[in-house]
Amino acid sequence: MLRKTLLTTVLVGCSFAAAGCVSSGSPALDRGIAHYRSGQYFFAVNDFNDAVRQDPKSVAAYVNRGITRLRLGEPTAAIEDYNRAIQLASSDPDIYFDRGNALVSAGQYGPAIDDFTRAIELSPNFGRAWFNRGTARALAGQSDAARQDWQQALAVESDPWARSAMRRSAGLEAPPAATSLAVAGQPTTAGTVAPAPPPGMTTGGVALPPPATVAATPPASPAASPAPSERGIDARALAARGMSRELDGDHAGALADLRAALAMEPDPARRDHLKNLLRLLETSR
Repeated sequence: MLRKTLLTTVLVGCSFAAAGCVSSGSPALDRGIAHYRSGQYFFAVNDFNDAVRQDPKSVAAYVNRGITRLRLGEPTAAIEDYNRAIQLASSDPDIYFDRGNALVSAGQYGPAIDDFTRAIELSPNFGRAWFNRGTARALAGQSDAARQDWQQALAVESDPWARSAMRRSAGLEAPPAATSLAVAGQPTTAGTVAPAPPPGMTTGGVALPPPATVAATPPASPAASPAPSERGIDARALAARGMSRELDGDHAGALADLRAALAMEPDPARRDHLKNLLRLLETSR
């Protein structure tokens, strides 16, 4: 499958590799993809803003901006972008899958389960959607239903590499353990992203690439976004960034962010959500 998006996956699953460097025909979209790949997420958001202004019906612009916003710790804004993308492409299972991942990051497990279910309805052999629905169900306390989804993911997943990773992550080769979701994707200018087993660290047993590194010098073009160090970050943004780090393969960084978010979070319900996430990630290793 090929499409012009950055596909987010959820806590265990295959990561996506960029499907080549073919130009999308949108300079702003291409710039955003280049900035995302180099870890310059604030610049990337500006570029995707331009892409949306230039083409308000560009599904790729909304999905790519949603992925980038989630990487910046802004799950609510990411979900809004996915909502718009779904209005434009309501039969694309990948967008429901992406929004489901963002909803998990926001602690909205019920709506996330609904989105993974819709992705499965549209694509019954969507192994990562089955697996991530299982993980969302595990986070929601539905352990039996979660295990059934993980088993179904193994039954429909055609990639033996991904199946093995799912098995390990779900604890199906050993005593049952909590699992993590499938992974954040990379931007692409083709119609979809082609999955490929990348090198690097693992999320829930699935190999992921290391997080992108911000370039030492900013691009020559001006950007309105502030540098990360100038941007205030609260408990929710820290939690979302932690989930994004886990998706990128930075397990230690994810735990650090989630623990810091827990220390800052005053809301009891949000604290319970963070404790569940920490328990999930700490026991998946």
